[in-house]
Amino acid sequence: MAEPQIVAETEVHRRHVRLRIPVGVEIDGVRYVTDDWSVGGFGVNAELPGRRPGDRFTVRLFLPFEDFEIVLPVDCELVYVTEDGGRFGCRFLGLSKGQLELFRFVVDAYLSGEIVGAGDVLAVVARAGEPARLRPLLEEEGGGLRRWLGHAALALAAVALLGLAGLGIWQRWFVIETEDAVVWTPLVTLEAPLAGKVVAGPRKPIYAPGDVVARIEALDERVVFLESPCECAVVNWKTLPGQYAAPGDPVLVMADANEPLVVRARLPVRDALRLEVGQRAQVWLPGEDEPRLAQIIRIDFGPDLARLGAGGDPGPRRVLVHLRPDRPFDFDRLGSLVRVRFL
Repeated sequence: MAEPQIVAETEVHRRHVRLRIPVGVEIDGVRYVTDDWSVGGFGVNAELPGRRPGDRFTVRLFLPFEDFEIVLPVDCELVYVTEDGGRFGCRFLGLSKGQLELFRFVVDAYLSGEIVGAGDVLAVVARAGEPARLRPLLEEEGGGLRRWLGHAALALAAVALLGLAGLGIWQRWFVIETEDAVVWTPLVTLEAPLAGKVVAGPRKPIYAPGDVVARIEALDERVVFLESPCECAVVNWKTLPGQYAAPGDPVLVMADANEPLVVRARLPVRDALRLEVGQRAQVWLPGEDEPRLAQIIRIDFGPDLARLGAGGDPGPRRVLVHLRPDRPFDFDRLGSLVRVRFL
């Protein structure tokens, strides 16, 4: 069987050496073969339906060997899709120390001209740990000492693989992480006091207390003004200008621009019970490579009255956890979806 050809590209502008080796990647249950990858990310000549640049998701990376393959769950971000949709590229997010060491080991082995199979892996590990003074002896005698070192290398490789498996188990069962989180602040809803047409007031990025945000024009020519209760920004119109609202209908939602933005995450009860106020966390914002540090300020185990009043099966209960960032968020981050990992 012909050995696969390996090509290492010399590219000045890239941070990582990129290799053309047959590494598999599984996205949304579909397995692809990469043609271009490094410790920074990978590229695939195929279509990726249902995803757009900027999407973040977890993939399963398959590192092939002769007798087995190593499977790693890795978080990544879709960086680009070609105009014809026939190729896409992703970058890795938050690789662990163990994953980085494994990637570098495979890259070094390929660049040194060795095909990484089960036996080759053990041979490289053995040579990396051999004292220089023993190599001539191994070359001359090649007897029991070589076999002894081979067994030792096998044991080291087994320990390394068990360590990687243990790391995956640890992350699966002991690390609490969620993508059901949003940048949030307390909101105020302005309601229609009487029936009439909604008319928008002067548009402003921030309304001072008492500023007219909208008015309700009743059929009997009465007019009622809806005023800003604070230095607020309009988040959403519940009843669009020009439409008619009944008494008590929500017209618009506003957020206090002076209130610091927080993160509100939703977690299963079993995970929330393992957290406590004051605990630290990492928050990944869209467009930022490095996480921001935050602290839990409230864990809300109270009843969800809206769910209880809806009738039927409310489904699995989730707990709201509020976190305050160490460095305040800009106000335009309100509503951004984020990923949170609790430390």
